[in-house]
Amino acid sequence: MNAATTAWRNPPQSILVGVDFGEASARALGAAGAIATAIGARLRALHAERFEPPPYFTVDQIDRLEAERRAGQSAAAAHLAEFAAANAGQPVAVVVADEPPVEAILREAHTADLIVLGTHGRRGPGRWWLGSVAERVVRAATVPVLVTRAASADADGLFERVALVEPHADAESPAALFAHHLARVGGNPVIRVGPAAECDRAAVNQASIVVMPTPGHGTSWMLSDAIAGVLAGCARPVLFVPTTA
Repeated sequence: MNAATTAWRNPPQSILVGVDFGEASARALGAAGAIATAIGARLRALHAERFEPPPYFTVDQIDRLEAERRAGQSAAAAHLAEFAAANAGQPVAVVVADEPPVEAILREAHTADLIVLGTHGRRGPGRWWLGSVAERVVRAATVPVLVTRAASADADGLFERVALVEPHADAESPAALFAHHLARVGGNPVIRVGPAAECDRAAVNQASIVVMPTPGHGTSWMLSDAIAGVLAGCARPVLFVPTTA
């Protein structure tokens, strides 16, 4: 899957949140709402679900199902608007898409500066997994992606302790600039914890949000062992920022 290059602004002015109506989505909306309120960004919530009629259906059956699908989309949009506003703490524009979630998120991301996604977290001993949708979006997106977990704390103190995991002390890198924007909201300096392979794990676990660069989009990119080690057992929201802004 190829993602077209998107020019994103820092701090973000448009935030896209992927929603599946689970607890992880509620946490993602809470974090997105906190960021939007702090920096005056616009929020958009997206729910995507692909509907495929069985191949043996007749034309009449497909027509009836299509009518039901349109009615269902309208009801889903109303429910999405209510769910998003309740968890983000503010009105949210909504999009309901009839396509696979990853494709829908990347398409809508062309007009976003930040993507926020929720994930249910760990699978397997000693390994931190993003989840199939979140991981694929992080790998393919050309804009920053904030991943929260269902077990994450409330977003009230999201900006209090911003930790930057970066191999080089470059104050002008996209990840560093984003970290400093978030830290200014909380009024505290950025906590630099060094490269992923050598960083202070205790500092990461004490952070309210972790910011780290990604090497760029592409379906072949995977989390390195060093990054996976940093994130193992970390319940903090993690902001992945592409190195090429």
